[in-house]
Amino acid sequence: MTPRRHLLLGLLFLAATGILSYYTLFKTDFSLFEERQSLTVYAEDARGLRKGAPVLYAGVRWGKIDSVAPDLDRPREERVKIELSLDRPIRLFEDHRVSIESASVLGGVQLGIDPGSRDAGEIDASGVFRARSTPDVLASLGEVVDENREPLRSAIAGIESAIASFNSGPGTFARLLNDEATANDLSNAIKNIDLTFESAQALAADLREGQGTLGKLLTDSKIHDDIEQLVDGLDGFTADARQLLTDAREGKGVLSAIVYDEELAAGVKNTVASLESASAKIDQGDGTIAKLINDDALAQSLQTAVDGFSNPDGTIGKLLNDPAVYDGIQTIVADVADATAALREQRGMLGLLVYDTVARDQLLQAVNVLTGSLEEQREAAPIATFLSTVFLGF
Repeated sequence: MTPRRHLLLGLLFLAATGILSYYTLFKTDFSLFEERQSLTVYAEDARGLRKGAPVLYAGVRWGKIDSVAPDLDRPREERVKIELSLDRPIRLFEDHRVSIESASVLGGVQLGIDPGSRDAGEIDASGVFRARSTPDVLASLGEVVDENREPLRSAIAGIESAIASFNSGPGTFARLLNDEATANDLSNAIKNIDLTFESAQALAADLREGQGTLGKLLTDSKIHDDIEQLVDGLDGFTADARQLLTDAREGKGVLSAIVYDEELAAGVKNTVASLESASAKIDQGDGTIAKLINDDALAQSLQTAVDGFSNPDGTIGKLLNDPAVYDGIQTIVADVADATAALREQRGMLGLLVYDTVARDQLLQAVNVLTGSLEEQREAAPIATFLSTVFLGF
């Protein structure tokens, strides 16, 4: 190989190395084999967007700005022409959005493309698009400050006055800042709060361990079952009461008669009226009960009678207090019991007559024969009297 060819080969190598170095160092989005896409976007205000700014597609860095230049021949909303190149072709839908937005709070501007939703329908992504400018955070904050300058000054003045009053005024905050006794009181209050929380934690630990009445209620399954049974019983009682009221409304049972029966209500009213009339008569001293309640002489007579019952020398007193009388009564009761037992055991004539059907039938038959004989004698008495009269004449 000739020196000339060596020189040409070296120059070609250096050129290739320089091109690769340039695109590696300064064109980080360089792609040699991938298909790229160029788009033209118009906007009303570029907001400082410049060549080389990033282009984001659905929040992903997808290209860069090639050029930004005014185009005053177009309408106001399209007076800035923006050329951009994308690393790969994109898809856009009907509800897509192209916006010039802040890259961060600290500064920088970028162009963002929101592809939209697929349900809106896909459109051709190789046309001309219009971008809108989103508000700059710092600029918006500056506008707010400019519009509210006086209120902000008043607010700052009020804050300064409050701080001054805190430092030297008689209020609570000033005392907390300057008065050591108040600070100590606050410190003691905080300690007491800490102690309260510690006590609450100890109480919670005791409850978890089942100590105390409340702890047993929370941990003892038997108490829980008892409470559940009590609740079930109350539910059953409530259901029964509800059914009772339902039956009463439907005209069933005694409660329905008490509540809805007009005749029964009238009878109750009459009874109450009669009781009121009787009470009035008793109060007026009419009748025996009124005399029993109001007549002192009758009360003394009753007291005398009661005293007579208690006197062991009287007849009733002896009946109540004399052991001999009690023993006699016991003897009579025993004899009656013995006679009753004899009747049940068919001892004696009376027992046979009561329980023995054969003896009872024979006695009835004898009575019938005796009754028949008496009837015959009564019928034969006139004839005998007549014959006696006739024969006595001879």
